[in-house]
Amino acid sequence: MKHLSRMIAVLTLGLTMMMSPTHAQDAPLHVLVGFPPGGATDVIARMMADKLRVSLNRPVVVDNKPGAGGMVATQQLKAAAPDGNTVMLTIDHSHVIVPLTFKNPGYNPLTDFTPLAGVASYYTVMVINSGIGVKSMPEFGAWLKANPSKANYGIPATGSIPQFAGLLVGKALGTPMVDVAYKGGAPLVQDLLGGQVPAGFLSLTESIEYHRVGRMRILAVSGSTRAQAAPEVPTFQEQGIKGIDQNPWLAFFGPKGMSADFVDRFGRAVQSALNDPEFAEKMAKLGNVATYLAPAKLQDEVDKATRHWGPVIKSSGYELQ
Repeated sequence: MKHLSRMIAVLTLGLTMMMSPTHAQDAPLHVLVGFPPGGATDVIARMMADKLRVSLNRPVVVDNKPGAGGMVATQQLKAAAPDGNTVMLTIDHSHVIVPLTFKNPGYNPLTDFTPLAGVASYYTVMVINSGIGVKSMPEFGAWLKANPSKANYGIPATGSIPQFAGLLVGKALGTPMVDVAYKGGAPLVQDLLGGQVPAGFLSLTESIEYHRVGRMRILAVSGSTRAQAAPEVPTFQEQGIKGIDQNPWLAFFGPKGMSADFVDRFGRAVQSALNDPEFAEKMAKLGNVATYLAPAKLQDEVDKATRHWGPVIKSSGYELQ
């Protein structure tokens, strides 16, 4: 009996240790990304993963779950246990644009997730294939009028900010353009380089290096001020194109019900990464502005972006999917 009692005690201790927070720290932290490898969100996720491994002292794995403009990954996040082993790095598309463009996206951004930390703001840009030979927005407008059958523009996902930005640009230039949807930014970049599509809307991160070497030309950037990484490129606003003056953002969310302790530890780990001057400079070179947002502020940004894009989407005539 004494031997049996000792065995039961050992098993009980083992189970207790397995269920303890210390054991959870040994499990990999999975960072979901709703787009393919090589895109802007993926690049930042991998940069952040390298920092989080050190700050959190645990393995961090980036899991690409592309599909439906990020909805596949977001739905997977909703279904995940709030045990501190799964988070998602996403652009505002999943939490702002999807609820405005889909009748039933499979989740409610206000109630199904735990806001964790804002990471960065970034720039939406309009790029053209350098082979079409234009160097400014007015020249592109003239090219569109001369080539209406080629008035197409690529977007990384249907029902996305790039899609609505394209509608606003076409309207401003007086020549409506037709969107061509891709499964993420990386495949769109390849078709832009190959000349299969003359123009596209991407993040500055995805296009800046090609712009610098002349393989693409960025005609405009979002926001109210020019991007540090491309100060020679004017904003849409400077060129008389309204409605693209708010920069999108990248942020971490977790499933609903995550503990306050995890939210606090994770937030401090993100802040540590963003406060590293070398990391922040690397982000800037990629066209991002490293900006930490606490959970409450992040939720405010979700609300702010929803109020901004709601009227734009409605006025565009876009039909809910």
